[in-house]
Amino acid sequence: MATPSPTHPVAIITGAASGIGLALTKHLMSKSYKVFMADVNPHGEEIATELVLEHTPGAASSAPPGATEPPAIAAQAEAPPPPTFVHTDISSFTSQLRLFQAAYSYNGSIDFFAANAGIDDSEDIFAAEVEDFSPDLAHATHPPHTNGAEHGANGNGTATSNGTGDEQQQQLVVRPPNLRTLDVDLAAVISGVKLFVAFAKKSNRDLEEMGVNEPKVRRMVITSSMVGIYPFGTQPLYCAAKHALIGLTRSLAPRLSTESNILLNALLPAFVPTGLAPPGLIGAIEKCGHITPMSSILAAYDAFLGEGPGDCTIREEAGREGEERRVGAGIEQLAGATVEVTLQELHFRNPPAYANESQRWLCEDAASVWGRMYDEKGQQGKGKG
Repeated sequence: MATPSPTHPVAIITGAASGIGLALTKHLMSKSYKVFMADVNPHGEEIATELVLEHTPGAASSAPPGATEPPAIAAQAEAPPPPTFVHTDISSFTSQLRLFQAAYSYNGSIDFFAANAGIDDSEDIFAAEVEDFSPDLAHATHPPHTNGAEHGANGNGTATSNGTGDEQQQQLVVRPPNLRTLDVDLAAVISGVKLFVAFAKKSNRDLEEMGVNEPKVRRMVITSSMVGIYPFGTQPLYCAAKHALIGLTRSLAPRLSTESNILLNALLPAFVPTGLAPPGLIGAIEKCGHITPMSSILAAYDAFLGEGPGDCTIREEAGREGEERRVGAGIEQLAGATVEVTLQELHFRNPPAYANESQRWLCEDAASVWGRMYDEKGQQGKGKG
């Protein structure tokens, strides 16, 4: 087994070859993290090599003559461990597993995981081209002596509708929606949580075998979005996934903090210039003054790492019982915290207030009842096998 070592904390960042992921990679390297960069970018290896040169003291700089190096780089006494690029399709569990195995093999510990990769909607689910009255397709997809209406589908995943008389020869063929956005933005994150927890538990077992009985705090930050709390008709599937990530964070965080010493949080960026933006959009929004700088995003990550928020202003909402989550607070107070990052402000967003005492009881006090019933259901299912 790998021997856990505190020399260099290990981080995994998905979507690390561009945008927020690349900026975070550089930021953590400046803090001497060993970063494992995950991305599908075919130029990922080249990008990782460029980062090594940027963070190597005395290496040739691409900055123009007379320009100074960024403080985070110039202040380093020695170069951080070089980042490792791992080509990863996060929608594949097997691909993510290989990523985590590679990171764990470095020193037997994964200290930080930024589930950051994401894509926008693959298509307009109501676009005209997804529907077509096609007699040829209708005949081709129906088995003999059936009209395909018995189960509301024709057997190949396309919905059909029958008419009467001359209309019987025309069938409405509707292709299934492209759910790639949900695969990458939601399902892949759930897989990442499962893997991060599994490797954290393995590392804790390894530490116990070495006589270390107090597990370290590990941290995971999920990149949601401002549209995780607001409606956004332009990208409905993206919006739905980002809403779900906030629910996932708030629901899992208390258990992870108490059972595994993992601090789970969600980042909700406003508009930050990244590769997701279509041509011309960045310039148009910049003219209106609504660009959130990357420095604000990195300040939010620092807050989740237990450091100060830099030059950003903190806006904290009172919790359900009147408490406030303070930056730098303990793991119990920060577990499940979601931070909306807009311009140069960090807004700690809490869940909505319960409508009444009944709703609160169902979500909080009834947890033991829910758990017991599902445990019994699971045991019954095992017995049937």
